[in-house]
Amino acid sequence: MKNHYTILGAALILGLCGVAGSFVISKELTPGYEMRQQTIAETQKEMQDTDHPLMTLTETAQFLRLSEEQVMNIMKAENAVLRNDGPFEGKKLPYLRVDNEFLFNKQQLLNWIQLASVENRVYNGTKLIVQ
Repeated sequence: MKNHYTILGAALILGLCGVAGSFVISKELTPGYEMRQQTIAETQKEMQDTDHPLMTLTETAQFLRLSEEQVMNIMKAENAVLRNDGPFEGKKLPYLRVDNEFLFNKQQLLNWIQLASVENRVYNGTKLIVQ
């Protein structure tokens, strides 16, 4: 009789282990499970990034719907006018440089967009055409 209870107990434990193992495996093998976890992590990171007042060159280019090269050309054009013609009339694209990285203040960038639009500025490559 003692043998029957031992076998019954072992079978019960083995069955529970099988159910628990299949539950763990099903989570890992569920289609899209890892992708959903990754998407959640990316969404959380994006939410943190959007609250930050400074944007990188890449983020600024996306914000302005321009390429990174076009943003750099605007900066070069405005700096060329400043170097060649003296004081720059108007507001330059607001940025700061930390080591080799350009950072842009989102609020100042919005102000620059308004002013550049009102002045009807024309940027052609690395040249600012004053009208």
